[in-house]
Amino acid sequence: MAQIVGIPSDLTEEDVKACVVLRPGAIVTAQELIEHCARTAARHMIPRYVEFLPILPKTPTQKIEKFRLRQRGITPQTHDMQKRPGIERNVPQNP
Repeated sequence: MAQIVGIPSDLTEEDVKACVVLRPGAIVTAQELIEHCARTAARHMIPRYVEFLPILPKTPTQKIEKFRLRQRGITPQTHDMQKRPGIERNVPQNP
């Protein structure tokens, strides 16, 4: 299960963050998830951040509380693709 949220950015309005809960026994890295997104999604939809969580916060009616995920922001457990080598992300340079 996963939820995508926008996180405030220094350069743009928001960066994309994927909050992911893995199925029991599943093994995947943040790098693998980002590479999959790079192959299958538009460039602006590729998450900059990936965070693995034990559960996603939900309301009593089982809707995901996205505002809580946004409030978490960037934690020490959050993978930042711009700080890790190996994945290219084309970011326009100012002339």
